[in-house]
This record gives sequence, structure tokens and C-alpha cells, in this order.
Amino acid sequence: MGRRRGAELDSAIRAAVLDLLGEHGPTGVTMEAVAAAAGTSKPVLYRRWPDRAALLRDTLMKIATAAIPHEDTGSYRQDMLAILRGWKDLFTGPGADLLRATIAAGAHDPELRAAFQNDVLGWRKQEMAAMLARGIERGDVRADVNVEIARELGQSVLWHRLLITGDPITDDLIVTLVDEVLVPYVAPRD
Repeated sequence: MGRRRGAELDSAIRAAVLDLLGEHGPTGVTMEAVAAAAGTSKPVLYRRWPDRAALLRDTLMKIATAAIPHEDTGSYRQDMLAILRGWKDLFTGPGADLLRATIAAGAHDPELRAAFQNDVLGWRKQEMAAMLARGIERGDVRADVNVEIARELGQSVLWHRLLITGDPITDDLIVTLVDEVLVPYVAPRD
């Protein structure tokens, strides 16, 4: 087998990170362990990422940006349906256990917690603020909406179900959240 490069190597490295994270927690994600699991060398990893924290951040960001839609659909309602359905798919898919384990491990691993909070959730906060700004410009979101609350309101219910109650995360829940909670909260007042 020839040397892997580009997307094939990148995919093998990210799969190794996720496997190691799931099997051993964040402390198991070392440059040496990732290189061995991905069938590559530590120098190859260090050419792409300066350290383990950067590799973890980059891998988590790639998952988040691929899983959670952030394109403008043309309406606040449709944007939120797309976003919450992305979260639903992530939270109910094969990576849900890994996500729970990552959050739990963050309590004991400051690097992992910072990577998740600053990069993954930080990116989502920016995307949600931009989506709300577009809604204000279109007129389907009121100008005085509390952006901090509006950007987290729907997602917080899903996170609560994923991490605390274990209650189902369904499409019916998503539609109810959007139509009965989120749209009324952001809608312009008469």
C-alpha cells in the first residue's frame, strides 16, 4: 500500500483521534497514539498541528462545522429548523456517546474543555449571532431581541436531553421548539 496523502490521510488521522477519544478519553489522544492508530508518523502530525490540543480542537471543529448547518435559508424559522435538525442528527447519531464522553472528560481536562468551549461552541455562538442579525435585517427577528438568550434557547433543550434526562430528541420536538418557543420569542412585537 502506498503512502496516504491529503484527504485520505486526514480522514485516517481524524478517525484515529475519535477512536482514541472514545476508547481512552482525552488523555489517550497523544500524538504518538494518533500516529500509531492512523498508520502515520508523529512528524507528519506535527507538520499539520503544533500539539495534541490543536489536533483535538481541529477535529472537534470539523465535526461541528460539518454537522450543524449555517447557511442562510431566507427565514429565521427555516434557519432554526435546519440548525436544530443538525444538532438532533448529531445527538442521536453514532457519535452521540462520543460527544457525551467528550463533555464529561472536559470536566477533568482543561485543554479539551477550552477547545470545545472556545472553538466549537464559540463558533456556534458567532454563527447564531450572525443568523439572528440576518433575521433582524429581514424583519422576522425583532431588533431588540436578547441575542445571548435567543442563540442558546433551542439548543439548550437538546443539550439537556442529551446530557441530563436522556429524553428523546425528535423532529416533532424540533418543530415544537421552533414554532412555539423560538419564533414567538424573536418575533417583532406589534
